[in-house]
Amino acid sequence: MAEKPLPVPRRLPPANGTPEPRKVRFSFAGRQRTAQEGDTIASALAAESVDVLTHSFKYHRPRGILCADGRCPNCMVDVDGRPNVRACVTPVTEGMRVRPQNVWPSMRADLLSLTDRFDRLLPVGFYYKTFIRPRFLWPLYERVLRGAAGLGKVDPKGHPDMHQRRRNLHADVVVIGGGPAGCLAALEAAASGASVVLVDDQADLGGHLRIRTRPIRGDARVDGLSGRAAASSLAHLVAADPRIRHLARATAIGIYEGRLVAVSQGETFIHVRAGQVVAATGAHERPLLFHDNDRPGIMLASAILRLRWLHDVRIGRRVVVVTDDDHGWRQAAELLAAGFEVTGLLDIRAEGSNATSREGAGEVRRAGVEIHHGATVLAARGTSRVTGLSFRTADGVERGIEGDLVALAARPEPVISLLSQEGVQPRWDDRIGDFVPGDLTPGMHTAGHINGPLPDALVLAEGSLVGRVAASAAGHDPRNGSTALPVAHLRAVADALAAVEPRPAVQTPGGRKQFLCVCEDVTVKELQQGVKEGFGSLELMKRYSTVTMGPCQGKMCHGLAARVQALFTGATPAQTGLTTSRPPFQPVSLASLAGPHLARTRRTAMHDRHEALGATWTDMGDWKRPLHYGDVVAECLAVHRAAGLIDVSTLGKLDVQGADAGEFLDWLHPNRFSDLKVGRVRYRAMLDDAGIILDDGAVARLGPERFLVSTTTGNIDAVDQWFGWWLAGGPRRVAVTDVTGQYAAVNLAGPNSREIMQRVTSLDVSREAMPYLAAAQGDVAGVPAIILRIGFVGELGYEIHVPADYGAHLWDALIDAGRDLGLRPFGVEAQRVLRLEKQHAIVGQDTDALSNPIEAGMGWVVKADKPDFIGRDASLVVEARGPRLVLTGIEIIGHDLPAEGASILREGSNTGIGRITSAKWSPMLERGIALGWVDISDATEGNRVTLRLGVGKAGGTTVGRIRTKPFYDPAGERLRA
Repeated sequence: MAEKPLPVPRRLPPANGTPEPRKVRFSFAGRQRTAQEGDTIASALAAESVDVLTHSFKYHRPRGILCADGRCPNCMVDVDGRPNVRACVTPVTEGMRVRPQNVWPSMRADLLSLTDRFDRLLPVGFYYKTFIRPRFLWPLYERVLRGAAGLGKVDPKGHPDMHQRRRNLHADVVVIGGGPAGCLAALEAAASGASVVLVDDQADLGGHLRIRTRPIRGDARVDGLSGRAAASSLAHLVAADPRIRHLARATAIGIYEGRLVAVSQGETFIHVRAGQVVAATGAHERPLLFHDNDRPGIMLASAILRLRWLHDVRIGRRVVVVTDDDHGWRQAAELLAAGFEVTGLLDIRAEGSNATSREGAGEVRRAGVEIHHGATVLAARGTSRVTGLSFRTADGVERGIEGDLVALAARPEPVISLLSQEGVQPRWDDRIGDFVPGDLTPGMHTAGHINGPLPDALVLAEGSLVGRVAASAAGHDPRNGSTALPVAHLRAVADALAAVEPRPAVQTPGGRKQFLCVCEDVTVKELQQGVKEGFGSLELMKRYSTVTMGPCQGKMCHGLAARVQALFTGATPAQTGLTTSRPPFQPVSLASLAGPHLARTRRTAMHDRHEALGATWTDMGDWKRPLHYGDVVAECLAVHRAAGLIDVSTLGKLDVQGADAGEFLDWLHPNRFSDLKVGRVRYRAMLDDAGIILDDGAVARLGPERFLVSTTTGNIDAVDQWFGWWLAGGPRRVAVTDVTGQYAAVNLAGPNSREIMQRVTSLDVSREAMPYLAAAQGDVAGVPAIILRIGFVGELGYEIHVPADYGAHLWDALIDAGRDLGLRPFGVEAQRVLRLEKQHAIVGQDTDALSNPIEAGMGWVVKADKPDFIGRDASLVVEARGPRLVLTGIEIIGHDLPAEGASILREGSNTGIGRITSAKWSPMLERGIALGWVDISDATEGNRVTLRLGVGKAGGTTVGRIRTKPFYDPAGERLRA
C-alpha cells in the first residue's frame, strides 16, 4: 500500500536575516496549538492546517476563513469565555483558550448539522409559519428555539478580564481609513496646520498596499515603489508627523450628530469630536454565488494574500480565481507573485477586445493559467474543504477544474455604511454597477476607492486634495486656498469611472445552497421564495429572511442582496435600494458601550490606608469603599464591645447658606429645620411630589444661616440638582455648594469612642457637653473639624469631618489613639449588619420607587401642620387611608438566611404578604435578622411568617417572627450614652 503523502507545510520560513519569531502556545477545541508572535488566531490555525473554525448559524455547515479582515462571521469563536470573537483579527496570546461555536456536542460530531440535510423543512420564514400551532405547545417550541438559536453562549458565571477605558479626543480633521488615500489625506491636512486623528482598523497603515507587490504610480512620495514598500513609506511619514494621532487596530463604529465619531480600540472606547471628517474606507471584495459557495477553502483573494504577506502562511497551493472584473486579473498576478500556482481564471465576462491589455494579463498568460471567459461557476467540489469547481463554459459545456483554494476576486464594493449612518444616502451608479456615496452632508468628505474603482494616480491625488480641502474647511489655509475639489480632478474622476466596464448582471446558476448571507445562512432560493410570497421590499425581506441582519450587518451581502432582490422583482438596483445602515458599523462588546469606564472612579483621602489594611473593595456609586478587612464578625463585635472606625467620606455633603436657608430646607423636607438650634443635628428624609422617599441623611445647623446637609453616597448629584431645580428663578436667598470632595469624614463608634475622642481633641465631648444629636466645631488631632454626635450603627458615635487633605492624618491619629482600647477599622458589610440590628433602613435598598415615609416607619418626620412642603398632599392621603404595607423587622428562626427580594408568606399558606429587603446574620445577637415589607394586617409583634430562601419559588423556606422594635438596644440607651 502506498504511503499517504505528508502534508505540505503552510508556514513559510522567515526571510533571510530575519530572526525566528517567538512561539506562543494556545489551545483550540481542547487541543494545544503553537503560534508565532504576531499571529491572529485564524492565521495560527491556518498554519497548522486547521480549515474549519466554526459551524454556521442555521445549518451548522463547516466554515473557514473567508475575509481574514474581520468583516464576516466565518471565524467567530469563543476566546477565554468571551463569545463571538473574530479569530481573523484577534492576536494570539500565551495560554489563550479558543473554542468553536455553534457545535454540539463537538466539532467532529455536531448533531445539529442534521439541519443541513433537512433544509427543505426549513424554508424562508419557517419559524413564523411553523411554531404557531398548536398554541399550547409554544412553551416547548420556545425552549427548543432558544437552545438552538444564538451565536455563541454567554457564561453567566464567567468574569472575563475586560478593563474597559474611555477617552475623549478632539481634532480638526478625522480621517477614517489607513489606505493610501487616507494616509495622504492625513498628511496633507496636517501639512496645512490641522490637527488630525487617523483611525484605521489594521495594525499597520497602508490598506490594500500591504498585500500588493506591483508598483504604484502617481505621487512623488511613493511613486515607483511596490505596494508593500509604499505602505511602509506612508506609515513612516504618518508616524513622523506630530500633528497626526494614529489610532491603530481601531474601528470607527458610528458617526453621530455634530460629527462625533465613536471609535472602538480594543479595551478602549473613544469619542472623537471632529471639525471635518474624511471617509477613506475604501472598497472590499465580496462573495460570488454558486452552489456550496461557503466551503472552507473558498476565500476572498485578498484574504489569501493577507495570510501570505502579513502572517507568512500559504493556506493552499493550487488556486482557482473567479472574477467579474479586471480586478481579478490583477489578483491572479498577485497570487502568482506570492508563490501560488493559479490553475485557472474563470471570468464571468465575455471575452472582449481589451482582454489582452488588462493589467496582470501578461503575467497570467505567461504562467500558463487556464483562462475561461464567459464562464458560469456552478458548484464547489469537496466536502470538508474545497477541491475544485464545476463551471459552464461560454459554449455551454460543463467542466471541472481542480484546486485546493478558490479565490473570489469580484470587483470590490465601496464601503459606504458609515456615511449612511451620518445621513449620506447611497446612490446607485449605473456606470460601474455599484452603490456609491450620494450628496455629502456638511463637514463630510470622501477620498479614494469609496468613490468607485479609480486608478492609482487618481486615488493618490484625491487623498491629497481632500486632505487640504478638509483642513481649509476646518479653518486652516491650505496651499491652494480652496474648500472644494478642483474641477479638473472631478472631471478626471468622471472620465475614469466612465471608462470602467459595467459590472455584469448577477449570476444565480442554481442549486439550493447558494449562500447570499453567510451570517444567517440565507440562500438565493429563500430570497426568491420571499419575493413570491409578496416581500418585494428589501427592507421587509430583511426582516422576513434575516438577510443582512447577522453579525457582519451586510458587509458581505448588502449590495449583493439588493442586486438579487432586484433580479427577482424585475426592478433595478436603484429602485430596490439598500436597507438602512445603523451603528455600530462593527460589532462592539456591551462592556465597551456600558462598562465601568463610562463612570468616574472616586477614592477617598484614606484610600491608601484601606489598601494597606488589605481591604476588599466594593463600588458604591462612583466611590470605592472597603467592604471589609477580612473578618466581618470581628469588625461587628469590635464596634459593640470596644470601638470601630469607618471611612464615611463618600456621604454627600452640601453646604447650604443664606437668610432663607432654613425656610428652603423646610420646603424640601416633610419635617422642620428652620427651628433647629445652632449646634444641633436632625434626621432628614426628602420626598418627591408623589410623597416617595428620594433620599435621607442628616442636617446639622452650624450657624444662624449655615447648614451642613448629608446625603446617601449614590444620591449626591441627584440631590444637588434637586436643590438647584427648586432654587432656579426663585426669590430665596440661598447658596448651595457641593462640598463632598472638600471634606473627608469618619465615623468613630463604640463604647470606648468617647475616651478615644478625649485623647485627640480639647473639646468637651462628655454626654452633657456633647449629647446625642449635637454638632460642634473645633480641632481634632490638630485639624479643624465638624463633629456630629449621631449613630447609624447603634452605638455611641462621633462623625468627624475634616478638610480632605487631612483625611489620612485624622485616620492615623484615631488609629493610634485607640489601639490600646481595641479600636478596629470596619467596612460597609459590618455597617450593614450593625444598622440592621437597629432597623435603620437604607434608602434605595429597603425602599423603592413606591415607598413613602409613613409606611417605611418614618412617619414621625411628616409634620402635617406645616403649611406646605414637597410631597405634602400625597403624604396626607396616605395618612388618611392608613398604611397598607409597612417596613418592619423580622427575626429569623434557624440558621438559613432568605435572599434579598425573597417572598414573605403567611404562615401555613402560600399567600404572599410581602418581601425581604435586607437580611444578615448578627454575630452579636447570634441569629439572623431582616427587614421586609409586610401587609399591615400581618405586621404585629411576634407574628410568625414563612420566608422563602430564594427569589421566586427557588430554594426552600424558613420561619421568621415579626419584630416592630430594634433588635439591639431597642430603647437607644447605648446610642445616647
